[in-house]
Amino acid sequence: MRDSSPNVGEDASLNQEDTNNVIDNLDTSDMNILVAYYSYSGNTEGMAEEIANQVDGDLFKIERASEYSDLYTEAEEEINNGDRPELADTVDNMEDYDVIFIGYPIWWDMPPAMINSFLESYDLTDKIVIPFCTSSSDGIENSVTSIKASSKNAAVLDGLRLSGSSASSDSGKKEISDWLNSLNIFESED
Repeated sequence: MRDSSPNVGEDASLNQEDTNNVIDNLDTSDMNILVAYYSYSGNTEGMAEEIANQVDGDLFKIERASEYSDLYTEAEEEINNGDRPELADTVDNMEDYDVIFIGYPIWWDMPPAMINSFLESYDLTDKIVIPFCTSSSDGIENSVTSIKASSKNAAVLDGLRLSGSSASSDSGKKEISDWLNSLNIFESED
């Protein structure tokens, strides 16, 4: 249990009416989709690969510029302090993407700080941001608050949390497919 709440910030994403307008104006027949993710143990990577496969999206692996020397201490401090660690690489053509899936494991009830670094590195105005995560115990709700704070002027849709390695199971793949269908902007493969 942590002693203090993480420094999340104010919701910078679009309100529901503006989100609906972005979705209504989306050309679903010609979408460019990015599936960006950070994965520590491989579970989130498996989920990212499955999502990219189902929506025909491009994969991008988010990594810190420097490795953690003490993952648990450094990662928790970054989250609690609202730090934005430097990233190893960037997406050169972010302006070409209409939809950005953002994937992460949940740590201390939040996404790793590098996820916020990634989102805050780009102009996300009128883009659709869709969180997905893996966790064995925490729900997605608090982490989405952090995603919304870092997704300035973006339409943030309902995310999906899967437990551990279930994304690569048949039931996990079906859960991903059902979730994508529920967003009403994708025609996923079953």
